[in-house]
Amino acid sequence: MVRKLLRIVSILLVLALIFMGSMYHALFVAVNHTNVRYETLRSDKIPESMNDIQILFFTDVEYGAFMNKNKLQDVIDTINDVQADVVIFGGDLFDHPEQNVPDEDTISAMTKMLKSISAPLGKYAVLGERDQVNEEVRTMVTQILDDADFELLSNTARRIRNQSMSGITLIGVDSQVNGSPDIDAALSNISDQEYNIMITHCPDLFTDESIPYASISLGLAGNSHGAQINIPLIGPYRQEEGSQTYPLGKYNISGMELQVSSGVGTTEVNARLFSPSEVVVYRLAHNE
Repeated sequence: MVRKLLRIVSILLVLALIFMGSMYHALFVAVNHTNVRYETLRSDKIPESMNDIQILFFTDVEYGAFMNKNKLQDVIDTINDVQADVVIFGGDLFDHPEQNVPDEDTISAMTKMLKSISAPLGKYAVLGERDQVNEEVRTMVTQILDDADFELLSNTARRIRNQSMSGITLIGVDSQVNGSPDIDAALSNISDQEYNIMITHCPDLFTDESIPYASISLGLAGNSHGAQINIPLIGPYRQEEGSQTYPLGKYNISGMELQVSSGVGTTEVNARLFSPSEVVVYRLAHNE
């Protein structure tokens, strides 16, 4: 009987240690470290001139309650260490900016830090739902991105070239939540013979069956934060509007690959469990 009791106590102690270790990692380690995840994109639609070009995607900065100047600088240092050719921001620069309105010093600091990101073939962005919660916020975020040399892709496409007439196309579509997505306008000048990457903030936009999936090589989105906290056998701590069908990871939608990033910032609670902060680097590879 005593041996059985000791076994039960030992199991409970181990479970308690695992729980405390997980909580420590979620609250103090994961939120202060940004992973760099590498992917290789292979296609015969990628021209040889774009071979080995690196595209870095980061999203959901959520500057405010939990993302401060020092943490953002660490994220930007991580981005610059990659030395990517193209950088794409997936939206949500501030956390609830309609409630915690950024002052002039914050706006100036944000602009300076974002401007310091280096990308010889261009820096691009789409807006998230918090970037356009009202017209004042939209104007502020748009101005910051413009001053930081990011080109806003709002229902439009941009060809990326590397010392050649051939290239790939980035397609930016406005946020499904709080935005005005216009898929037809965004896709009006693309060719399905080229490698096309569609970027939008809310991944559930890709449930819209008017999207010609066969013409899109890759979809990129954020918004969900990967739920931030994922508890085994229980599930996600939270779900964001616009990310309920495609909350995190990779999906195949009628032959099109969608990748949903967990982003770099946090909101509501400053913790991450089984949903690391990340930037994603895509290396282009031409297939014969």
